[in-house]
Amino acid sequence: MKDNHDGFDGCSSLEKYDDIEKWHLNVMLFEREETLPPGYSIAFEYVYVHEDEVVGMINVRPLALTHPYLKRFGGHIGYSIKPSWRRHGVGTGMLHDMLGICRNDYGLNRILITCAEDNEGSRRVIMNNGGVLEGKILYPPEDKMIERYWISL
Repeated sequence: MKDNHDGFDGCSSLEKYDDIEKWHLNVMLFEREETLPPGYSIAFEYVYVHEDEVVGMINVRPLALTHPYLKRFGGHIGYSIKPSWRRHGVGTGMLHDMLGICRNDYGLNRILITCAEDNEGSRRVIMNNGGVLEGKILYPPEDKMIERYWISL
């Protein structure tokens, strides 16, 4: 992802860590209210592996609608796909899996998911999973438009 100059959406700040164990310890802080850093929302990280190769990561935030930033810009789910695995159905499959987990494990009946207006791949992943466009909003830090989608579970 770094070599491709991509963002690390849904990767729990992986790009900030040189030590995977330290990253994993940080990820675990977000799984319980007792250890949650102030100002953040509960989150769970899922790593998708194919034959010992990480092909994607997806982050689920079941309480997103109670958090001001996630309610507006981030939504319930964020994800990234390794560039060499894009356009192979990995993103669509990952999101499909997470929709079942959101429904069955987190009790959600619909989720909000967002993507940058210029991210055609993410838009397709969302729409392949039943995403319905609510509208577009400006994301001021990057001066970009964000598309907001809802998926009924």
